[in-house]
Amino acid sequence: MKGQTVLRFFLILLAAVFIINQLLAVFYKPIKTENAIYYTACDGLDITGVIVRNETLISYSGGGVMHFVVSDGNRVAKNGVIANIYDSEADSLKVSERQDTEQKIAEIEEILGYNDIDTANLDLMKLKIDEQLNELIKNSASGNFYDVKNYSNELLTAIWRRQAAMGENTDFSAQLNSLKAKLNDSMPSPKQLIRSDKSGYFVSTTDGYENVLTADSISKITPEFLDNVKSESKPADVIGKIVSDYDWYIAAKVSLDESLKFKEGEILKLKTAVKSSPELKVTVKRINTSETDENAVIIFSCNEMNSELASMRSGPMTIIKDEYSGLRVPRKALRVVDSVRGVYVLSGMQVKFVPVNMIYSNDSYIICEKVASENNELRLYDRVIVKGKKLYDGKIVG
Repeated sequence: MKGQTVLRFFLILLAAVFIINQLLAVFYKPIKTENAIYYTACDGLDITGVIVRNETLISYSGGGVMHFVVSDGNRVAKNGVIANIYDSEADSLKVSERQDTEQKIAEIEEILGYNDIDTANLDLMKLKIDEQLNELIKNSASGNFYDVKNYSNELLTAIWRRQAAMGENTDFSAQLNSLKAKLNDSMPSPKQLIRSDKSGYFVSTTDGYENVLTADSISKITPEFLDNVKSESKPADVIGKIVSDYDWYIAAKVSLDESLKFKEGEILKLKTAVKSSPELKVTVKRINTSETDENAVIIFSCNEMNSELASMRSGPMTIIKDEYSGLRVPRKALRVVDSVRGVYVLSGMQVKFVPVNMIYSNDSYIICEKVASENNELRLYDRVIVKGKKLYDGKIVG
């Protein structure tokens, strides 16, 4: 009986060891790897850029109802019409309805001419429907009813496009005829036109810095100036402004030591948070120092302009001094073997030591030079070992 108990205990122990061994084989990974990927790292300086440019205020103090012809952020030519003045709100509304009708006619005619399902990207059309629906819901929930109508129209148009592309029996002829009939209605004539004295981008909002931060003032923009600059009150008759699309400037306060790293005439890149212009090509125009302050102001000139930049006064930016492109691997993967710096790579079941030429590093990763030769060099998507014990060149791992 005692022998059977010992045998049973031995079998249970053997089974436990087997199960533990299998669990270790499944869950315990003595070696952990990450792929080497191509990456570009930037050596830059974070700043808050203040926009300095020539802006012309637009004023109107007459009576009537103003109906803008140029959308906010759109470009306008010199002497171009910005807005029409009508006698009543009803006249302005009638013009808006006429514009909506013309837009719907154009959209339907385009849909009717685009019904080839073989060339239509139905997935992209569905994605467009989803995007417009999400925007409609988001703006409705946030109370932004001004844009709800636009998103409603765009959603309906996106649905129509997909129906037409799929060959569904959608008859637009009755609606098209009804819309075209509306074009026969007479339109009120504006009693006055508001024109732009200069070419540029029309922005309906003003911030009071239009006559303070001007292109003529860049020589006066010192650290003290930026610290104490104040906006002016907005005149009651101002309806917007024209932002010049010629050279404009970005002013940034930096430490005096940091300013010594730059020189006038140097061409650099600025990374921004602006979706339409994530990167700007700029030139160091001036470096304004102060006799009493340990800071300086760098003035960058730029000639790129769009509607989003035209509406911007300040924002976070990064001055890019240098860029390093190569293969990125975690810093903890770096090893030194026989005075040679490199990483261990898992090739199949074999560990291989690969020398690397490090061109950039920070606390979390390093950038290695990407070499054209593949003879014992780090390659794109190599499985670089970031965790492992007792590694050596040629080791076989299970």
